[in-house]
Amino acid sequence: MPHPDPQPHPTPGTDGYRVRSAPYALARATVLAHPAQHPAPAAFRDLLARLHRLDTEMALTAAPLCDDLYAARDGHPADFHRDVVLPLRRALHNGREPRPAVLARLGDLPDRLPRLAAWLTLRADRDTLLTALDAATDPALDAERAALAALCREPALAKATALTSADLLRAVNRAATGADDRRARKEEPTVLRYALRASTKTSPLSWFTAVGWGPLTAAPTPGAAPYDGPARPVTSWGAAPLLDGPLRSVVTANRTLTTALTLALLDAPHRRTTLPHRITSTARTAGGRAAYSRDRPSFAGGRYLVPGEDEAEVAFGGALRLLTGLAENPVPLAELTRHLAAALRPAGAGDDDGGGGGRAAAFLDRLALAGLLVPQDPVPPQDPAPLRRLAAWLRSFAPGHPQDAQRADRIAELDSLTARFATTPAAERPDRLTDLTRRWTAELAAAGRPVPTASAPLTVLSEDVVAPRPLALDGFLAAADHEALGEVTALAELFDLGHLVRRTVRDRFVERYGPGGRCAHPWEFGADVTAAWESAGRIALLDPADRDAFPSATEPLARLRAEIADALRDRSGPSGHHTPDPVGDPDEVLLPADTLKTLGERLPAPTVERPLSYAYFLQRDPASGLLAVNHVYGGWGRFASRFLDSLDPRATAEVSRQIRRGLAPGARPAQIRPVGGFNANLHPLLVPDEIGPDRHRTPISETDLELVHDEATDQVRIRLRATGEPLDVLYPGFLAPVLLPARIAAHLGDHPGGVVDFRPLAPRRALPAPGGTVTLSSRLRHRHVVLQRRRWLLPPAVVARLRADLTADTRPGRVPAAAAAHWRALLGLPEQIFLHPLAGAPTGRATEDFLSRLARPKPHLADLGNALHLRCLAKWLTRHTDGVVLEEALPAPGGLNTPARAVELVLEVYRDGRPAR
Repeated sequence: MPHPDPQPHPTPGTDGYRVRSAPYALARATVLAHPAQHPAPAAFRDLLARLHRLDTEMALTAAPLCDDLYAARDGHPADFHRDVVLPLRRALHNGREPRPAVLARLGDLPDRLPRLAAWLTLRADRDTLLTALDAATDPALDAERAALAALCREPALAKATALTSADLLRAVNRAATGADDRRARKEEPTVLRYALRASTKTSPLSWFTAVGWGPLTAAPTPGAAPYDGPARPVTSWGAAPLLDGPLRSVVTANRTLTTALTLALLDAPHRRTTLPHRITSTARTAGGRAAYSRDRPSFAGGRYLVPGEDEAEVAFGGALRLLTGLAENPVPLAELTRHLAAALRPAGAGDDDGGGGGRAAAFLDRLALAGLLVPQDPVPPQDPAPLRRLAAWLRSFAPGHPQDAQRADRIAELDSLTARFATTPAAERPDRLTDLTRRWTAELAAAGRPVPTASAPLTVLSEDVVAPRPLALDGFLAAADHEALGEVTALAELFDLGHLVRRTVRDRFVERYGPGGRCAHPWEFGADVTAAWESAGRIALLDPADRDAFPSATEPLARLRAEIADALRDRSGPSGHHTPDPVGDPDEVLLPADTLKTLGERLPAPTVERPLSYAYFLQRDPASGLLAVNHVYGGWGRFASRFLDSLDPRATAEVSRQIRRGLAPGARPAQIRPVGGFNANLHPLLVPDEIGPDRHRTPISETDLELVHDEATDQVRIRLRATGEPLDVLYPGFLAPVLLPARIAAHLGDHPGGVVDFRPLAPRRALPAPGGTVTLSSRLRHRHVVLQRRRWLLPPAVVARLRADLTADTRPGRVPAAAAAHWRALLGLPEQIFLHPLAGAPTGRATEDFLSRLARPKPHLADLGNALHLRCLAKWLTRHTDGVVLEEALPAPGGLNTPARAVELVLEVYRDGRPAR
């Protein structure tokens, strides 16, 4: 049972499937609390809930009533049936309001058809409710707008929106004053969307969300007993005391800009030639020629550098052969020149004879211009103060180059202005950002690298808000939570793309290098690793129709998946719909608990041979006590890493200790920390060894490594060339590997687990709707853990009809309550949902697909019981012309009696490796 366990793991190879939770968690909480509901909105919500129940009852009555109307055709004249009954039946069948003229001619039909009489009574009650809703709308809107204005007056919201857009800040400030003009109403949907982000979403960005860390046990020390008591009252997940300590803003200059500026400054020979240089990569030689890998990153604005690289093939003469050996790690150019000059000097010539020094210098210069000989970065990639370091480096050239001293002063001023941003009031932030953008643009242009014309808007800095003191998380998770998550871990592995990737990498490697083969130049296999991700993605479902494309040794995974799917089908009714739990949700399916309890022990040996770690993103629903899994990603400290330098030092020590516990005894971990211009990739070293471009800054150089097919385990491993020792290479960075150089793809994917998708397991059914068909995915649950919330996929034509109905129902000063209640009844929607963008069709190109996902609209709450949300709903849907996914809000933040923060725990679990016997 996976409890927080501070003890070392038992000897690997123990029978069973062992999963343990880390004895700590990262917590993400909205800085602002979602407002409590006031009496007027509560009255509106109650009326709307009654309207929804009436509409649902009327919808359930419609089909049998249509049958009654059809069966009654012999009880009245044919012309009455044609002119009255058939139009009424068609309207009911199509979910339309019958024409008043038809209802006026019903005569004694309601007396003969009890269902029609009941339906007419419901309809009359509905008209009464709509009149009451009209009267309740204005007071509800006034109260909701007052609550929104109060949120907009919060400094945290203003600070965060200022970082997003100056126009947005102006709109927030207008809303804060309670402005009631045409412009305020036009801006209202956008302002409300960002206010909801600040109070219901836990994505860390500026002052929207604060991040903290804390132990999960009362005494996380060796020998401490795991926490086996009950979970805290679930309301504590949203209670204010979680963040009652001080919060700190951590502002960092954008590494995309600092890296682009550094590369530009290195174009000048008087700076570049003072730095040690190294060969760009190992050399793959054949037939008197050598191939090298060259990095060609490009700057296009935004938050990360665009990776680029190519393979250069050149004649491999004696000079290049010597240089490749000498410059495996950075060497001063003067020293390289001396060595080459000596090699080029004719036999018996004196030190100054033959012009070897000049030829050597020219040769080195040509190699540098070709990108085969690269200077050491004057600022280490993970340096905590890159602008300060860059300015100091430039000042070293001041005696001969006064302009470098001036440039150093300007860069130091950029550093100072960035550092002061953390304490800059919201009102001054847009001007500060504009000033920083202007200065950066000018500095890059002065260095010869102007911002591209088609650049994405410059992001000059990042801001994270952290709780520097450990949080009191003891009791947030109980023993039952850890036990259930341990069982879920086996299911996550079964549906983890990473296992398919690992086998695909193995197959491509063996095909290229043979069984037991060796790749002396890992960079040359990088494109194969990228292709393996794309290939695995195309067969992620392990559909039997794709059997010919399955990687080796994945048939057992496919069979286990099919077994789980069959077990779910066995729990379905004869119609294919899942039999509802008598006390649960009609569109909820429970995974077979007995199957999951033993699933881990049945996973194929190649799957569980190496240890694994997952990060569970969790929220507790106060109403039901259910534990909802928002995401399952890779662990190994990844989602804590970004914040560790700003948290209590104990956090780094505990994460480091847990990573070492998670690996097999005797394993040698090595961390790789590429930045790629992405600030969230900055993190401390968590294990003793690090891999980098050269041995001067990291204990292990990329040139020290090779890839091999280990025939004993039938896996591709990274190992030290000199000793043959295998490494466990960990990449705890946030930036997707597809946006980093392919030359290190094998290192980034040594532990590829963490691309988990439970959606294929969630049963689906089609719902007819105006404009097309809606696909409903059931809630998927194991015990009290929700793995997949209910989701409704609305295609574009259905979204268009929904928007049209909402717009048609919006009279001046009113909200589309009737249309919203009708669509809720039609689709079986809960009162509170999140709007998600519809995923685009995959192109099969990993980078393009990833960037496409980033460009889609961000999810946000839509409370269908809230008058202000209903007023904005049609406008929000204009952002989803390609279709939309509606997901049940669990937990649901609206309609509560007290303000509540959204809180999410990120819990890591570790699964022992099970070496082959």
